Amino acid sequence: MSEDSTTRPLSPAEEKAAAAIARQTMSPFCPGRTLADCPSEYATEWRQEIRQMLAAGRSPAEIQQELERRAGANLSGSPARDSSYWVPAAFTVLGVGVLAAIFLRLRAPSPGKTATPAEKGPDGVPIDFEQRIDDTRLEAELAAEDDDR
Repeated sequence: MSEDSTTRPLSPAEEKAAAAIARQTMSPFCPGRTLADCPSEYATEWRQEIRQMLAAGRSPAEIQQELERRAGANLSGSPARDSSYWVPAAFTVLGVGVLAAIFLRLRAPSPGKTATPAEKGPDGVPIDFEQRIDDTRLEAELAAEDDDR
């Protein structure tokens, strides 16, 4: 907007509204900063133009729309509504599903390691392959000790 000689001074309420708009609008000139915080000369021009638009009777919503039209982007600082909510939620659900599958896979007994139903210990609990080898080795050592006596 160009300087207009007929622009009236802003009331304290309008100055407050201009400052609020600048604090709520992300600066396209300083990434990660609002127009109020951006030291760029372009941001200074936009802050002046916000005051001029308020003096001309435009609403804060109209001013925000005009600034976003100029920048060609959402300057509100809040995410766009289209996919910004379901994408993180979908990745969270997917991540939980993958972790659950990994957990269940690690908790499941390995095939070939568990005993057949006929190979159970005295307490009725299946004996795994390593335990059978250890038991066989122990029995052989005990039998060898008995033979030595």
